[in-house]
Amino acid sequence: MDMPAPASVLILGGGFGGLYTALIASRLLSGRAELTIIDRNDYFLYTPLLFQVAGGTLEAHHVARPLKRLLPRSVRIVRADVTAIDVAAKQVAAGGASFAYDYLVLALGGVPNFYGMATAEQHALPFKWLPDVFHLREHIEQRFAEAAAEPRRARDVLRTVVTGAGCTGVELVAELHDWMSGPLLRQYPSIPADALSLVLAEAFDHLLCPMDPNLMREAVRKLLDRRIDLRLGRFVSEVGPGWLKFRGPSGDEQVPCGTVVWTAGIKPAPIIADLALPRGPGGRIEVSSTLQVTGHPEILALGDLAACPDPSGGVLPQTAQVTVQQGPAAARTLAALIAGTDPPVFRYRRKGEVVGLGRMGALAEAFGLRLVGLPAWLFSRTVHLARVPDWGDRVAIALQWVKALLESERR
Repeated sequence: MDMPAPASVLILGGGFGGLYTALIASRLLSGRAELTIIDRNDYFLYTPLLFQVAGGTLEAHHVARPLKRLLPRSVRIVRADVTAIDVAAKQVAAGGASFAYDYLVLALGGVPNFYGMATAEQHALPFKWLPDVFHLREHIEQRFAEAAAEPRRARDVLRTVVTGAGCTGVELVAELHDWMSGPLLRQYPSIPADALSLVLAEAFDHLLCPMDPNLMREAVRKLLDRRIDLRLGRFVSEVGPGWLKFRGPSGDEQVPCGTVVWTAGIKPAPIIADLALPRGPGGRIEVSSTLQVTGHPEILALGDLAACPDPSGGVLPQTAQVTVQQGPAAARTLAALIAGTDPPVFRYRRKGEVVGLGRMGALAEAFGLRLVGLPAWLFSRTVHLARVPDWGDRVAIALQWVKALLESERR
């Protein structure tokens, strides 16, 4: 009896969703499928620690790991930009080549959402990928050099506004505070400490981290203790070169600033917008509880671009915690489809939330407990280390944290 030809499985995206789908599928489908993963980069980026690279706590190589070192040799890795997806023909164009598939996994993630504000897209700095971090650090270092050269403009030049008070915005503004008020100020001793100004702006009247309200109030208190200016209930209506405009209950306010960092939301990757697939909130692709696209059972979607139903109502949030769990679930769905059985239902299990607040600061919510201070810091570090897919990277990151902690104690 002839063995059936291996199924062709194409995975678009090498982030959390694509990586974990490929890892688990390579074990479940050994000999029964040919797995190909396509990504514009040849590395996996651990995005929840990206803000620590921005603040200098970690180096880029701590959070970026070559895909070929994380995936078995049986998984083909193609470094290319996806330029077209033909759902009807089951073809994907990438890097000047065409790839046919029997099953397609859409895990391309998202891009910054500027909500149609052209001035923000032109003048604000996005914070999503590794090159964004390099650009941000270089930009802020240039602002410090300008402030040292023109002390009278130092306050306006150094004012840094982070827009969007979700977990990313909160963690980023705290890490930037530690870097700017520590190493950068020591590098430019002529700049007075009171010239620094960090602003966290949010259109809603509260922080947007999905945590217990008491913990969020504690986060507000800790940010204010660091003299971070919270502009809650302030909508950024326009961004220009060296300024931005807030719109709030009392009207418009134009504020001079040297840096605007945009963390106010994400939307599905642009290539997804052209696909004739059913949509959910925010233009995300509508999927069933098995992660299959409605009307296209051979296509799976997960992560930031998928509107996955939440049993409690609505859709699941666009977080790494959700995507990490969806990857193995997508692999199990693929295994069932290839075996001709019913795919299992994906059940998201919220394991709590952690929010870093810079040096030795964190908030955590897990197992019914609310943690602050050192216990939260230790728990948050443990959570991140558990999610880093490579043991060598876990050790390197842990040692770097210890080094940074010892250096801060000596200051």
